[in-house]
Amino acid sequence: MNLKDVVQAFGVPGFEDEIRKLVREKMEKHADEVFVDRMGNVIGVKKGGERKVMLAAHMDQIGFMVKSITEDGYLIIAPIGGIHTTVLRSSVVRIKTSKGFIYGVIGEKPPHLGKEKKSVEFKDLRVDIGAKDRKEAEKSVKIGDVGSFEPRYMELGDKIVANSLDDRVGVYTLLKVMEKVESDATLYFVATVQEEIGLKGARTSSFGIAPDIGIAVDVTHATMPGVSSDEVPIKIGEGPVLGVGATANPKVYRHIMEVAKKKKIPLQIEANPSWSGTDADIIQLARDGVATAVISIPERYMHSPVELISKKDVNNTIKLIKEALKNIGKVSLEW
Repeated sequence: MNLKDVVQAFGVPGFEDEIRKLVREKMEKHADEVFVDRMGNVIGVKKGGERKVMLAAHMDQIGFMVKSITEDGYLIIAPIGGIHTTVLRSSVVRIKTSKGFIYGVIGEKPPHLGKEKKSVEFKDLRVDIGAKDRKEAEKSVKIGDVGSFEPRYMELGDKIVANSLDDRVGVYTLLKVMEKVESDATLYFVATVQEEIGLKGARTSSFGIAPDIGIAVDVTHATMPGVSSDEVPIKIGEGPVLGVGATANPKVYRHIMEVAKKKKIPLQIEANPSWSGTDADIIQLARDGVATAVISIPERYMHSPVELISKKDVNNTIKLIKEALKNIGKVSLEW
């Protein structure tokens, strides 16, 4: 298994069939049990002790839906998840249709024809699929078809650039942990759906599993051009990130901190005063409450076609989670 396959599989919220199939196949090689719930979450179970620990990473990616087709054959689209028009302008997109994938472009007016607007609303974007009019376009695309960025994967030294690392790198991390993990608890590895439109898959799966501990594995913002270290102190290549705040159970937080220190795994801390923006926010509220934690991989340029991470951070995140799971059954959850 490699990250490239996981990143390039299609799956926007509500249409995760392709990535779901891939994840299920990978889980079946290492789990004692694998099932897909009604919501579409893929859940792999590795049986152990009485305590139940849920690890969640969302497999959906941001994208768009075709709302209508103009008389000229252009597609009018609406966003699925948080996506700026700036990252779609002058881009190649891939659309999933009943006949397979087709490609289109969202073009820009050239400078020869006057100044382009600095800000464009989603309703003003047009996807050009090469059709001469609506009738021709309707032979390929229908209302409700969905799409996202053209698949991309490249390596820049130790760095990886791809279009859906949020949160396919989290899914990849869980799959790598599953391959060889020891724990005194029963582990539930959950590839969740529809995180980008409201943490929906995490809500239903955590209710069904009723875990004692829940760990969300996601990405988080790192310092980048235009964003200073004063604003975002997390840095690429300096280790996984542990969230602290209302979503972080203090005893689980302390356990992960101690593991990182003992095993000399570099660790960064991120302040999440109210919520983390991850599946942990909703897992925490399942049934009568879950002791949660958030472990994130630093990422630049989130929700764009050029998301960037470090291989070193991914490997250290895998190592940290494996080590933390060994004795997680012994962590006291009493107040």
